[in-house]
Amino acid sequence: MSLPLMFLNDGDEVAPVEPPKEEAPAQPAEEAGTAPAAPEAAPVEEAPVEEEKRPRRRNRWGTAAPDGRGLTLRCALGGILALVLLHFGLAAEGLVGPLGGLDPVTAPAAFYAADLLFLALALAVGWPVVRDGLKGLRGERPSMETMPAMAACAALLQAAVALLNAQNYQASSFTLLSGIAALGLFLALLGDRVLLASVQGGFKLAQAGPEHRGAFRAKDKDLIRILSKDMDEKDPWVLLSRPAEWDDAMVEQGFGPRACERRARKTNYILLGAAVLAGLVFCVFGGGLNGGAAALTAVLCMGSPLSSTLIAGFASLRLQQTAAASGAVIPGWAAIEELGGVDTVQADADELFTPDSAMLEDIRIFKGGRIDRAILYSASVLSKCCNTLSGLFRQIIEDRTDILYPVKDLEVHRGLGFSAWCDNNRILIGTRAYMEKEEVPLPDEEYEAKHSKNGELQILYLAVSGSLHAMFVLHYVGGRNAARGLEQLQKENIQLLVSCQDPTLTARHITDAYHLPEGMVVLLDQEQCAALGAATAEDTGSEGCCILCTNGFASLTGGLRAAEQAQNAETTATTVQLVSVWFSVAIAVLLTYAGSVGMLSVAAVLMYQAAWSALSIAVCALKQHS
Repeated sequence: MSLPLMFLNDGDEVAPVEPPKEEAPAQPAEEAGTAPAAPEAAPVEEAPVEEEKRPRRRNRWGTAAPDGRGLTLRCALGGILALVLLHFGLAAEGLVGPLGGLDPVTAPAAFYAADLLFLALALAVGWPVVRDGLKGLRGERPSMETMPAMAACAALLQAAVALLNAQNYQASSFTLLSGIAALGLFLALLGDRVLLASVQGGFKLAQAGPEHRGAFRAKDKDLIRILSKDMDEKDPWVLLSRPAEWDDAMVEQGFGPRACERRARKTNYILLGAAVLAGLVFCVFGGGLNGGAAALTAVLCMGSPLSSTLIAGFASLRLQQTAAASGAVIPGWAAIEELGGVDTVQADADELFTPDSAMLEDIRIFKGGRIDRAILYSASVLSKCCNTLSGLFRQIIEDRTDILYPVKDLEVHRGLGFSAWCDNNRILIGTRAYMEKEEVPLPDEEYEAKHSKNGELQILYLAVSGSLHAMFVLHYVGGRNAARGLEQLQKENIQLLVSCQDPTLTARHITDAYHLPEGMVVLLDQEQCAALGAATAEDTGSEGCCILCTNGFASLTGGLRAAEQAQNAETTATTVQLVSVWFSVAIAVLLTYAGSVGMLSVAAVLMYQAAWSALSIAVCALKQHS
């Protein structure tokens, strides 16, 4: 399936771009009134608009506006033609009455001519399926539409042969399977329409969000080396996030090649070989041209799954619905395959702990300090540099930000603390290590261990003008949404890299807050955070984007879960499809040996195909709902 689309919202038009107008040079004031009129400027050739430099790519339906109406119309017409042709096939066997005056017994020529005409119309309606399917057969991009396309072409040959030998064909026991072939084309079109609906759904979600971040796999070797220096795995697949927006590359990825199409390529040739062999056997050994065409069509119609593209369509639609529940968009199958190898995810502490997660257990004021000044100094500095702690102090001051001091010369030292100037005083906020580095006198370690309960709680010191002013005893409480996401990562054995501004928050505290296994969380240091910030600061386009996140960490983990379910579902369901093809080939060989493959009943083939298709769709649905 190849449906590269440019625009997904109905009625979008590109606004004409006007060339910049050149400003006339200003004249001196004393000459403004007497200056002669300037001669009429020569027409300036307009700069080519970007849209003209880069022609708008068209989708497979030949239109630039993929609102789905053309494809929906094709589906409707294809369904009607399939029903008509199924009636023709059943009427040829005498299972139903003839349609109008087209009686296969009394007027076989008119009957087979009408059948050929309706089948030709069905191929014209389903031409995109036939075209892409035959391209895949020629060795171009593999496609799940190859088998329906082969069945349709064989049915067209059978209908033409039946028309040329109308009397003999009607007198024989060979059946007419044009209805099965038309049904396969219709369902292939329907699968494409469902796939288009899934891409449109992702586009609407992406447009609805105010801002997005895209999840990308880190491929810079130097960046990976820096991030993994404290990890056991030295070449991890790290998933990072940076600003990103939905664009054409994501749309095209939604219709990109899928693993099931690559797996089906050899099966297409096996099915075609079995069909040609059956046709030659019948043609040579007594069946003639009628028998050869009937055998060829029977094998292809029996082996071509009716759910050829429906599996990919339903899996993609369910994928986007599941991902959208957490505010994520998965661009396409390439992203799903990339996410399958991810073993490390980077997140910020702000995504794991909300401003309400920090709890103040105790405040200790030292000699010369004042509790009101301690709170105001801390709130003033932390409101500028630490989201997780700023919420705590805003609650203490009841969000009265007007009473905060202006902050100057703020410096952030990852893993240590912060320094700034407030109220003409140098303020230091940080850990014991930071205070020792700045030579601030501290209480002994036993005093700190007593109040931190031997490291279970976090200690944050405040120093004013070189003197210890206060000690805050803190405690973080994990959030429910973040806990669900971390549980998902734990199940998949995915390690978590955390960048954090709060100097008191360690990997141990995060692990304890969410009851995670030891070693799952790695806290990034100053060097690692600097390298990470440089790599993720700017929007470099959507190339390589695996997940478009509208809700931070929850979107990231929700997208990972949805991608895994979709991959398992589609892989298992297409395996069922391929098994059905191989089983059909085996049956075709036996029926060819028995001399009855060209006499398969339309009703029997229809029920056989319906059973396999229902099984594959059910497997796909169950895998994604499990």
